[in-house]
Amino acid sequence: MSSIRIIILLFCTCTDIWALSNKNFQNVSSTLDKLLKNYDIRLRPKFGAETLNVSMEVVLASFDAISEVNMDYTITIYLNQYWNDERLVFGNRRDYLTLMGDFAEKIWLPDTFLANDKFSFLHDVTEKNKMIKIYGNGDVIYGMRFTTTLACMMDLHNYPLDSQNCTVEIESYGYTNKEVNICWKNSQDSVRGVDKVNLPQFQIINYKTSTYLEQQATGHYTRLSLSFLLQRHIGYFIFQTYLPSTLIVMLSWVSFWINHEATSARVSLGITTVLTMTTISTGVRATLPRISYVKAIDIYLVTCFVFVFAALLEYAAVNYSYWSQRAKKRKRLNQAIDRNIVIFILKIFE
Repeated sequence: MSSIRIIILLFCTCTDIWALSNKNFQNVSSTLDKLLKNYDIRLRPKFGAETLNVSMEVVLASFDAISEVNMDYTITIYLNQYWNDERLVFGNRRDYLTLMGDFAEKIWLPDTFLANDKFSFLHDVTEKNKMIKIYGNGDVIYGMRFTTTLACMMDLHNYPLDSQNCTVEIESYGYTNKEVNICWKNSQDSVRGVDKVNLPQFQIINYKTSTYLEQQATGHYTRLSLSFLLQRHIGYFIFQTYLPSTLIVMLSWVSFWINHEATSARVSLGITTVLTMTTISTGVRATLPRISYVKAIDIYLVTCFVFVFAALLEYAAVNYSYWSQRAKKRKRLNQAIDRNIVIFILKIFE
């Protein structure tokens, strides 16, 4: 009898929970329908009144690639935007709704874009990586995850002993600073995840956030700038360029200890070292853009090439000097022989 009572009690409890859950679902759906009933997506919050503040927060997921040839870099970031829309008020700050990214098509969103962007795409595995969170007081959080390739004009005068400053430029495309004012949510603390990023060829020395006005033909726009100070690691170039070049120069000096009469050995060694230095220089230039100014690595490679080529010219000079002196000696010897013969013949006829 007691087991039957327990079963009936469990059944009643499950029925109450299901009814309560179903009621909550209906309440949430009804709330969303009420919020969107007279909502005009074309108008920004506080339209015609005060300036709307939109705060930004960036979480750096990965620093994917840096290209000196294309003068750009690729990163994956989480971009979170915060603003208040009084048309979406449904309670207090403690109440909130987390919705899928598709809901973003039904409400007003900031027209944020990256000013130095070359190519970007939003991740969509397994769903589009964006979300909307609405609080009862009208606060909205709009987050997304995407990968972007950004322009970064690099100064390669000191390459590969250089440091670069690459930026992320965030701006409102259509709204001027009098309509929408974008800002960093917590100044320097608005950027997170930088300390967890590891780059094979660079080290992030520092990063900073800044805000300034950008003047366009249609007005003044607030622009947020996130700059990364990148220091290049020298280890790769030591083993791939500097050390081989140094050894090639030292190898060219071996010809100084080879007999100058061993023409084939000295010439082949000199030509081999010259061609090897040419190959190293070509490989370095292939990884760099076609720029007109001289780089630090160019000076080093040209110096090495001059040493190697000078070693080859040294043999040519020694060989020419040796054979010219030998020819002069032979000429003097022949002249002496001719004089002696003449003197001998004269003595005979006397």
